[in-house]
Amino acid sequence: MRVLDSLKPPVALERREIGLLALFAIVAFTQGWSGTVLTHALPFVRDDFGLSDRQVFDLLSVIRAVSLIALLFSWWGDHRGRRVPLLVAFALLPLFNLATVFVPSAPWFTAAQAGARLGTIALASLAIVVLAEEINPLARGYGLAVAALFASMGTGFGLLLRFIGEGGRDDWRILFAISVAPLLVLPLLIRRLTESRAYRRRRRRPPLREALRGGLAKYFWPMAGVSAALSAFTSPAANLALVRMENELGWSAGAASLLLAITSAPGVTIGLLAGGRMADVVGRRPTEIGAIIIGVAGGVGFYFSTQPIVMGFAIFVAMIGSFAFSPAFGSHRAELFPTRVRATAGAWLSNAAIVGGLGGYFAGRWVVDAWGIPRTIALLGGILLASGLLVTLVPETKGRELVDDEEDFPEPPVAMPM
Repeated sequence: MRVLDSLKPPVALERREIGLLALFAIVAFTQGWSGTVLTHALPFVRDDFGLSDRQVFDLLSVIRAVSLIALLFSWWGDHRGRRVPLLVAFALLPLFNLATVFVPSAPWFTAAQAGARLGTIALASLAIVVLAEEINPLARGYGLAVAALFASMGTGFGLLLRFIGEGGRDDWRILFAISVAPLLVLPLLIRRLTESRAYRRRRRRPPLREALRGGLAKYFWPMAGVSAALSAFTSPAANLALVRMENELGWSAGAASLLLAITSAPGVTIGLLAGGRMADVVGRRPTEIGAIIIGVAGGVGFYFSTQPIVMGFAIFVAMIGSFAFSPAFGSHRAELFPTRVRATAGAWLSNAAIVGGLGGYFAGRWVVDAWGIPRTIALLGGILLASGLLVTLVPETKGRELVDDEEDFPEPPVAMPM
């Protein structure tokens, strides 16, 4: 029973909070499934279009560069409310996946998936903000962990569908076609999702770069450094795992998918629930640092092994670290910034992660031919370990109430749709 008790939130959730988590379970599952079809289909796409290792790095770099535009969605969310831009981002993801079904070449594939990535990043950034604003601060890490768990379930669901793309030339397009299904629940979200209670319209609209300067800069830049280093390591490590197993080690798509599914699922579950609870009980900072160490150890270990058992254990360890970090960092970043710039600050941090991911791909592009993928991943992991100490430069925020330091609200609150 103690094990089951440890899976409960630190404090009881209200009925309203449970209903909100149910809605965001749909949002997170969609992000996890439709947002990772690119990763799942990449080995097939690479073969179909005849792409080299360097061209794969270029394709992924362009897709992530375009997603920097997602900042505008969060700026929109801080100025006009979270609800509408979140719904638009939710729709963009499957719509661009639908466009991917019909692309004739690699450049068009890159363009369509850049649009899908834009929707993914915008959706993730706004979802974290809304959940952080609506969930009890004593259970905020737990709530974000539940959402991330459903995102990982979506990713796992997409992984189980990979066999469809293995049949022959162009079968990978079916994977993108199926991922359009979440559009069917968009009317439900439009009807049920209300505006965040923390949001208020203001006469003074904070400039886009306010979170980067003044008193907020001391919080932003250390968190941005961690975000960049994390993405520089995890983006290549995650996206190239299937490429390594199938294109370099000669595994079949079924065998590679099965190994990922059976080893990552328990790691994701343990990481999210343990990480969310540790973040709420022990603190955000120690959870983040511990998760980084565990995640790097597992990620690097995977790339330096060719034995299935060792590779599987490394994936399990990497998933624990990666997903334990997610709820702690999501809560931490929401608690450091006031309501008026919370979404924009989160988007800037997402952009820092995108830039970090681009840096990882650019570095890999130039050294992968000489060093190979394993040593390149190890270098990026070392950078992340060093950068993890940056979280000690920002205060611990466990249990902190979200603040809004604007003295008045000249305009009335945004009406919630019935």
